[in-house]
Formats: sequence, C-alpha cells, structure tokens
Amino acid sequence: MQRDTFGFAGKPVYVYGLGTTGRATAQALTDAGADVLVWDDQMANSGASDETVFKAVHPDHVAWETLAAMIKSPGIPMQAEPVKRALAHKVPVMGDVDLLWRRDGESGASFIGITGTNGKSTTTALVGHVLRESGFKVAVGGNIGAAALSLPELARNGVYVLELSSYQLESMREMQADGVMMLNLTPDHLARHGDMTGYLAAKMRLFDLAKAGAVQVMGIDQPILRDVAARGGITTVSVGHKADYEVRGSALYHGAELMMELDDLPHLPGPHNAQNIACAFALLVPRWVTAAEFKLAVRTFKGLPHRLEKVGSVAGVCFVNDSKATNGDSTVYALQSFRNIYWICGGLPKTDGLGGCVEHLGAVRAAFTIGDATEAFADTLTAYNVPSFKCRTLDVAVREAFAAARTEGLEDAVVMLSPAAASMDQFKNFEHRGDTFVNLVQGLATLEQSAKAQSRARENALEVARGKRGGA
Repeated sequence: MQRDTFGFAGKPVYVYGLGTTGRATAQALTDAGADVLVWDDQMANSGASDETVFKAVHPDHVAWETLAAMIKSPGIPMQAEPVKRALAHKVPVMGDVDLLWRRDGESGASFIGITGTNGKSTTTALVGHVLRESGFKVAVGGNIGAAALSLPELARNGVYVLELSSYQLESMREMQADGVMMLNLTPDHLARHGDMTGYLAAKMRLFDLAKAGAVQVMGIDQPILRDVAARGGITTVSVGHKADYEVRGSALYHGAELMMELDDLPHLPGPHNAQNIACAFALLVPRWVTAAEFKLAVRTFKGLPHRLEKVGSVAGVCFVNDSKATNGDSTVYALQSFRNIYWICGGLPKTDGLGGCVEHLGAVRAAFTIGDATEAFADTLTAYNVPSFKCRTLDVAVREAFAAARTEGLEDAVVMLSPAAASMDQFKNFEHRGDTFVNLVQGLATLEQSAKAQSRARENALEVARGKRGGA
C-alpha cells in the first residue's frame, strides 16, 4: 500500500519550477500518490512540455481553488504572479524543506539548519564532516549538494544538516530544527527581499520555527545581528567582539576557558574560517559531540571546492580558487587570508560593487579585472592606489597575474581568483568559473614543465657539444 508521506495522496499539488529541486519534489510527490501538476516558465519560452513525465499545466489554466498546496522552487520569488494567485486562494505555498520535514520529522533524526550571507556552504560541510567522523549517520543537502527530497531517509541517530538560503527560508512554514545557526548577515539579494529588514526576516524564519530547546547559534560581527541576539536565548560567536564564544588571536575561548587552538589548521586559513569553526563548535559541543571529537574531526576537513581552494603552485607562485566569493563581503575574507596577493576580480557586479573589499587592500600587490565589472572595478581600485589591469577575460588575467607575481618574486605570492561578483556574464555558474581557472592553472604548469624540459635539453646538448670540441 502506498504511504501518504506528505499528506497529499489523491490531492492536486502544483509544483512551480522544474530545476533540480523541482524535479526531485515532483517525483517524490508522485511516488507518494499526489496528483502532481507542474510548470516551469522555460516551457512557455521553448514550447517544450514535460507531460511525458509530469502533467504540465500553465498557471492560467490551474483551478486554484482545488489545490492542496503549491511547492515552489527557491529561485521563484513570493512576488511571482502564480504565487500571488495561490496565496489569494488560500493555497499553502511551501518549499521542499518542509516536505522533507513531513517525510522524516517524526523519524527520530535530528535536523540542523545553517544560514548566513557568507560561509554557510563551508560550515554546513564542516558540521556534516564532524558528525560523520563522530559516528553519526549524516545527510547534507538543501542549498548545497543534493536537493532536500533527494536525501536518504534517516532514522534515530541520524542528522540532517541543511544549508538554507534566504530564498528557501522565505517560504518555510513547518520545519522545526534541533539546531540552528546564522553565521553573518551582510547586504545581498536585496532586489529580492527589498531591504535588510526583509532579508533578515527571511533568515530569521529558521530561528522562529526552531524547536523549543533547540541550540541557537549566531555570529554577531555585524551590528544588525548583535541587536537580534540581545533579545536572548541565542549562543553568540564573534571574531573581535564580546560574545559567548570568542576568537582571540589564533584560539577559540568560551569565557576565560580555552576551547581549541586554531593556528594548527593551515588548511582553513583566515578569520572567516575561524568564525566558521567557532560557530560549528558552539552548535555541536556538547549536544552532539565532545570537544575532543570535534577537534580531531576538524583536522581532517579539507574545505570545499571553489572556496579558498589551493589548486597548485607554479614557479613558486601559489594559485587559489575562491570562485564562490560572489560578493564583496565574501571576498573580504579571502583578502584577509594571504600576504602577497595578485587578485583576479570581476564578473557580474552586485549593487554595492566591491563593497567592503576597499577597506582590506593591504595585501594586494595588483588587481586584474574581468567581465562586466572590468572597468568599474579597475577604476575603483586605481583610486585606492592599487595597480590595476583591465584583462576582461579570465585567461588573460591568469597569464598577467602570474607574470606579475613571477617578476616581483615575493615570498608567499598568491594568484587568487576571488571575484566579488557573480559569474553569469561569462560563465554558467561559479563552479564553471572556478573549473576554468583550475584548467588555466594546469595549463600554466604544463607550459612551465615543458619549458624546463626544453631548457634541460638545451643544456645537455651544449654539454655534449663542448665535450666533443674539447676532445678534438
């Protein structure tokens, strides 16, 4: 007998948006016996239909009063016309995270939700890694990796670790987490949420819906979050301010008690990683793991691709892929992490351009700008006395940055892609941009090896020639 997993068996449910999340949702609802209707705006643009898999119905032809629910993809705003129609007919508008909660909320597994503007993917992966290394069955997903309904079903002793974006949180109605975390909050997605008040309100749904007694952790390095945390009931974390957990120098303290040293984690450089580690510690210890288990596990965490990822070294120059830094505040962390930076930045700029980057340029030896932001970023940085070169494309920027680093010959030279901008002007996404950077670095390494081989061959030939002449 088919299990009515979501409470929609035999009822019409409208799935709006058919990306990775939407397709996983539509399939899960179909498997649970719901009468699934779907639509994606790309269908109208291309004339394509998904009726071979799901029943496609244009919003103009939906009998709204009959729907049990609308499940919308995160990329679709609440202001979209079909969403407003659903709400006008009192149809519940939900996301796939709520459906995961309906599926597994009574299984005995724990739910952890992690949000913030920057660092949430790394911290989500870190939390999942620590739990896994400590013996828990773990499923990591949401805004990172697998869609929520593609995650395996976990029973008692299992932990769902979910990265949750403001887009996912704005429509969340039901999920009650056992642990919640907000790392930070800086301007982003304001076109979607209107202003910082709207952006904060979307993020705070995670806390507002948390279970009674849930572990609630918040980074308070921004004034807006210090104000929120002052309401009470929240464990605070800071790098540089008074908090329950404080990063002082290269160590994490809880009051006067030293919790762990951070300077022996070179694979996780910079103050932003210190904050990520501190927030993860505050969340997990002692509710899920001991301090000893945490410290042991964090040593084996390798970080994420495209986030301060060291991808190679050529002629003594280190190359770092930080393509995931799609706004200025995210790039600030990268600029704080190295000594002599040859910075590749640019792409599709956010509304605040380079944002806070201009206050953290001390380690930047030169900048190499690309994409739609080529002119604006170069002009801004030149005004701050940073030598800036308008490269326009990533391949040119990599070559010129490497040449500059090699010419100056400084110790700890780093060519770093940390764009402070979105990628869609020249790339499919930030992963495509980062992968392209890695391929270009590998190409440089191959050229360097070839040049060395040719040089050795010439030297050998000269030695042979000299030997023959000497013996004549």
